[in-house]
Amino acid sequence: MSTDQRPLIVVVGHGTVSQDGTDQFLSVVSQLQTKVSVPVSHGFIESAYPDARSAISQSVALYQPTDVVVLPLLLLPAGHVKNDVPAAVAAARTDFPTVRFTYARDLSVAEPLLSIIEERSHNPFDHLSSPFNMTGAPDFTLLVGRGSSDRDANSDLYKIARLLTERQTLGKVEPAFISLALPSVPEALDNLKRLGATGIAIAPYFLFTGVLLDRIYSQARKWHAGNPEIPLWLAREIGADPRLVDLLAVRYSEAGLPLQFRNCDTCVYRSEALGYRQ
Repeated sequence: MSTDQRPLIVVVGHGTVSQDGTDQFLSVVSQLQTKVSVPVSHGFIESAYPDARSAISQSVALYQPTDVVVLPLLLLPAGHVKNDVPAAVAAARTDFPTVRFTYARDLSVAEPLLSIIEERSHNPFDHLSSPFNMTGAPDFTLLVGRGSSDRDANSDLYKIARLLTERQTLGKVEPAFISLALPSVPEALDNLKRLGATGIAIAPYFLFTGVLLDRIYSQARKWHAGNPEIPLWLAREIGADPRLVDLLAVRYSEAGLPLQFRNCDTCVYRSEALGYRQ
């Protein structure tokens, strides 16, 4: 299919009041534009402009496409993926009945994201050391997600923690949440202390920096001040990583195809089998 026949893309992100977080998002959009060589627009669910519905409308008015793929740059299928973005797509279908709109799936549980989290955890930006343990390495990793009222999304973080544990490079990986779900960061750190942790890596499962990231690091530092015997390693968010851009491009290529997604998509045997088949 030639480039001018391919659907244009509207990337929809969560949105943040953080300019640094917005810049990271825009960097991903720019990298995706270069990679797929079709027009790529963007919008947000909240806290930034344009909103998703306006972004779709502006893109249609500007490019006059016949096909549009709405691509959620969102980690897990919670309320925004299940309700807010579909509502914007439904409104667009009413506003532009001659245009075909396809809603791509979220990033979901994917091998590239696991690799990025693993790498970030091994390269922390800060080390809250201990006078009793200055040179040790983490034996636990705390994987901190946003938290949701959607139980399905919360359970996915537990699955990701298990998958990271089985990579056997981050120690035992335990989940925690910064809002709307338990355990909280302080509660989870207390649990790891009771389990005998001698060093803990804090790994945010977030795409971009922002207020919630600052809250995670603040809570970790406060906990360490009361538990100075246990060092903490603070890792960065996923950020504008090329592997994230590659995953977005895959989601774009999947859009509209009759695909089935099984719970073995991150299995090592599946990866090897696909490599062998190629």
